[in-house]
Amino acid sequence: MKYIDKNILIQALDQLPVGTVLVDARQEHWPVIYMNSIIAQLTGLDAQTLLGCPWQGLLADPAELDAQRERLLGSPTLVVRHLKQRWQSRSGEPVDLTLQVSPLFARPGHPAYWLISVDIDQLADGSGEDTLRLALRDAQLRLLHLDRSDAITGLASRQAFLEAVQRHWAIAGPEQRRISVLVFQVEALERYRELYGRHAADSCLRKIGHALNGSLRRTGDVTARVADNRFAALVGAAEEHQARGFAAQIARKVRELAIHHPRSSGGRYVSVNIGFASAVPPWGESENHLLQQAEADVASGAGDRRADMQAGQG
Repeated sequence: MKYIDKNILIQALDQLPVGTVLVDARQEHWPVIYMNSIIAQLTGLDAQTLLGCPWQGLLADPAELDAQRERLLGSPTLVVRHLKQRWQSRSGEPVDLTLQVSPLFARPGHPAYWLISVDIDQLADGSGEDTLRLALRDAQLRLLHLDRSDAITGLASRQAFLEAVQRHWAIAGPEQRRISVLVFQVEALERYRELYGRHAADSCLRKIGHALNGSLRRTGDVTARVADNRFAALVGAAEEHQARGFAAQIARKVRELAIHHPRSSGGRYVSVNIGFASAVPPWGESENHLLQQAEADVASGAGDRRADMQAGQG
């Protein structure tokens, strides 16, 4: 792979569990071009406001600039250097940290960027270590939380939902209880996003997620955003016709939100298509594919036809 997409690179840097800064070494004042959220947490500053600021003047004693530049640029074979810097922590207390500085070369002997990260193994004192390790722990917990929740709606992620379905499946098997998975696909979401923009689309998704989550009846039921335009609900201890009726009710609630969508093929407002899968787990069968079956159901349109019949019977 000759080139890496910039967005993919930024996502990779965002996932690092240590404070990381990317500096443009080609410009005299070494401006910051990237800074992850852990750095923002340590400094108490908004990372976006620090972009373009001189790295040395921001995070180090400016008097050290020339000496550090000589140390960094003095060797054409430089791989990694360690620099001690005094950092203002979020609490306002100075923290002495050791930074690991690695060059990123555009051509041999000419670094184009500096990749700067906090070296957690070479801290100057105990207080700095405590401050940094707390920040790193919080960052790692945030990353774990983000992996299990959807950043836009706050609902469970696809992976967390699959795990919940598997747990319910394992419990329902010996008890021979039915569990059902409902999928709600937002109709023409991409057209809505093109028309109103990303922020409006995110707001629309949050409203739908809130309506879905607020409709749950039992403590054990789970809602999730399982794809860009799809939500899912896990419903336990309900007969199949009851779960289908519940799905039709949620679809009506979404329409009643009256989110204007002139490009929707189903009317003037945002609506959802329904997918459905339900089963009593067979004895001894550990694997299930309820979510995938419900997604196939919504793709075929069969779930909507059954929901319309259910609504008519109601």
